Amino acid sequence: MRFGVHYYPIVSSARAFNALWKRSYNKAADLLGGVVYEDPWRAGGHNGLSNTEDPLNPEDPYPRVLALRQTMRGFGLHETPIIMAGGVWWLEEWQDWIDNPELGPIVFQFGTRPLLTRESPIPQAWKERLMTLKKGDVHLNRFSPTGFYSSAVNNSFLRDLQARSERQVAFSTEPLGVLTVPYGVGARKRQVFLAAEDLAHVQEWESQGFVEAMRTPDSTLIFVTPDSAREILADQADCMGCLSECRFSNWSQRAPDYSNGHKADPRSFCIQKTLQAAAHASGPDQDKVLDNTLMFGGTNAWRFAADPFYSNGFVPTVGQLVERILTGR
Repeated sequence: MRFGVHYYPIVSSARAFNALWKRSYNKAADLLGGVVYEDPWRAGGHNGLSNTEDPLNPEDPYPRVLALRQTMRGFGLHETPIIMAGGVWWLEEWQDWIDNPELGPIVFQFGTRPLLTRESPIPQAWKERLMTLKKGDVHLNRFSPTGFYSSAVNNSFLRDLQARSERQVAFSTEPLGVLTVPYGVGARKRQVFLAAEDLAHVQEWESQGFVEAMRTPDSTLIFVTPDSAREILADQADCMGCLSECRFSNWSQRAPDYSNGHKADPRSFCIQKTLQAAAHASGPDQDKVLDNTLMFGGTNAWRFAADPFYSNGFVPTVGQLVERILTGR
């Protein structure tokens, strides 16, 4: 506050802004430059989807932004801009938002389209992949160690994470209910108990090479290849503590033991390693690297292949993109 720098909080609902305003924003109301509404179904990267919202059923953003404006007006924020982020491609698709007295001042944020510009620092293979996407190739998933949903390109990396969770069975350390069939885990074959029908699934997975059982915090086992198990354990051991609490490791910033109290979850991944790999992929193998790492993108990224502006593989400069945006398309 003493430096007089404006701030632009990111929220995904009126409820979230209401809570944050009462907790802290009201203490620096004069420095609130604008409020970013990041649509939890359409924006790229990590999204603020709540437990009460269905990730498979996107809601119309207009009523949600209107509710945000009504909440802001209750705090006297009539002229503070709302920045619509997520799903913005052509401005002509948002004409009923512009100069709309219900919504008040509105600004639009373009997050996905600048990825495909000459100045964009993402790897060339990522740019090329963007021009091949089809509708549905970018979707929400909940594998992130942050615990949030995230929007990313469906590639081998995400399909592997999905498969890990599908090769999963419940277990108990002693006979309990239907968990009565003994099974040995690890090199020492420490005994746990599975359901009889699950043992049949386990035997099928093992026949396919998924012979390593790894425990999750939810008293389940997932089955992966030995190479995958070694990579998961190495990534967990190399944890750099980039999150205050991480699902993939058991690290926490809280003293005295710096543990979140849970087992590390092998159904997730090291976010630091993955984002670094995606950002710095280079050389002849960059396409392979990107197929096996996290490629964030908004759900509208498929429109690169459908928008005539990008026909014949055209990649604009930032200036050309801005000129195009100003035409409304």
